[in-house]
Amino acid sequence: MKRPVQDDNLSISTFVPVDFDLQAPPPDLADYINTFFVIRTDEETLDEMMPAYSAQLLVYIRGRSHIAAGSGEIEQVQQVTFTAPLMQAMPVKVSGPLLLVGASLTPLGWQCLANTPVDQLNNCMLPARDIMDADTIARLENLADEYGGGKIGCDPIFEAISETLRARRGAIRSDHVQFVHRTMEWLSSGLSPSIDDFYRDAAMSPRTAQRLSKRFFGVSPTRLIKRYRAIRAAMLLANPALPQPMRDEIRNSYFDQAHLIRDIRRYTGRTPTALNDGSIAHESLYPEGHGEGAKILRKPLE
Repeated sequence: MKRPVQDDNLSISTFVPVDFDLQAPPPDLADYINTFFVIRTDEETLDEMMPAYSAQLLVYIRGRSHIAAGSGEIEQVQQVTFTAPLMQAMPVKVSGPLLLVGASLTPLGWQCLANTPVDQLNNCMLPARDIMDADTIARLENLADEYGGGKIGCDPIFEAISETLRARRGAIRSDHVQFVHRTMEWLSSGLSPSIDDFYRDAAMSPRTAQRLSKRFFGVSPTRLIKRYRAIRAAMLLANPALPQPMRDEIRNSYFDQAHLIRDIRRYTGRTPTALNDGSIAHESLYPEGHGEGAKILRKPLE
């Protein structure tokens, strides 16, 4: 299918062929994996914007992709690489042809593997050796080589990732797991959930709730609302079949149109009018790829 590429001014320049496929995780890992995905393109070079997205485990079959670090430098990646949670949209450069298999990790999934507060590690790519043991990395590398050689499909890679998460999912304290579940339920209660409801339902002191919010989500609850509201608004506005009343509800959740445009651009790298352009960034805004955090969006779009 045709996918347009965006220039530095967030306008459409050319069209490139990109395939972006999603696969649901096993039911027992829904708390840890948002979705599995496969990305393919035959283009040699592709410049994109990646929305503020969850952590990802990436297994490159061929080609590479890189994001610009905060310093403006390009992070170099290995065959098995992690992207830490993104707090804002980041420039991505694809060196193709690209065939990439991966998993989008939930806040619990990322902490199971990285065990590092998100407010201390974000907006970057890092080699798997910083998080995984050598045997697990070697297994994924071998599967990637077999997939590239046509011996297997992507499912064995998904299975290996699943086994890794199953082995680590008991690493998080039960009260922290409950906090994440309550936070996701709160975020799913509306496009602009009440911060008072968050603290009322947190079942802990405000200071502890703030600390855990930064550990698992990277920001305070107030800023978390802002990010999720912008991403959800982008998901909805990117859907051409969205009913007008729902569009009006999105716009009414912002003080004015300027705030809507600014937040969507900050967290998706695009203006609202460019959200349905079919780019890789647009594909990453499908609600199916965002797990529990996008539950509120699925029923209206069915």
